[in-house]
Amino acid sequence: MKRFIVAVVTSSALLTSMFTQAGVVTVWGERYNISTINTFYNGLAGHSSSIANGQLDTVDLSSTDLLWAVQPADSYTANELSTMSSFLSGGGRIAFMGEHGNFAPSENNNINAALAALGADISINNVVLDGGFRSASVGDGQILSHPLTQGVDTYQYAAFAPLSISGDAVALMLGEELYNGMDSVMMAYQNIGAGSVFLITDQNVWDNSGSNWGGNFDNGTMFENLLAASTNNPNEPPQVPEPASILLLSLGVAGLLRRRRK
Repeated sequence: MKRFIVAVVTSSALLTSMFTQAGVVTVWGERYNISTINTFYNGLAGHSSSIANGQLDTVDLSSTDLLWAVQPADSYTANELSTMSSFLSGGGRIAFMGEHGNFAPSENNNINAALAALGADISINNVVLDGGFRSASVGDGQILSHPLTQGVDTYQYAAFAPLSISGDAVALMLGEELYNGMDSVMMAYQNIGAGSVFLITDQNVWDNSGSNWGGNFDNGTMFENLLAASTNNPNEPPQVPEPASILLLSLGVAGLLRRRRK
């Protein structure tokens, strides 16, 4: 009987690992050193990242889980928007990164146009709040409770453009300063079909990634969550087990059957 119980535990662990997959990131954009983002994800155990060049509609996103679309110098083309829409329909996630309104207003406008075309209820206001490096925390109420912010107790940032959200869009972080007399939204996301879009407007959140944010901030956890944590999307497609996981599971089940026969 004891051998049977051990076999059940082993099989359960295999079932869990079968649906735990490595995340794949594609980083694409302009006006920012996107290699910083690419290097970060390649440094995370179990994940991988690559930089895409050229028009997005020429990039193979078939194995990508998270696409970073960074500070577009030009408007997205109709074909690029169609590629984004298809990517979301397949369960992909897109993280748009702009900047505060005094630094990158045209890039922000290009992101706004893309978000509207994709059906998102999130937009950027081209102003600047919270100048200078600051720390958001759970304790001060700036980091809101959500699976995407799990493990993120402190977050380093510096100067952002506040977001307007409506509909099903969800705020993840707030700024210190108010915007039009209300809490300013610093980071938000929205599920669209089977996929999700995220939006931040501050490139400084990546500035200290090379030193792991000094060990004092959880920016790294936040950015890994964008790739791997739940967005509570009921339309998200189920994970397909990798062939190696299927083999491990079959071996575990075979072992279970052998133990039961003894």
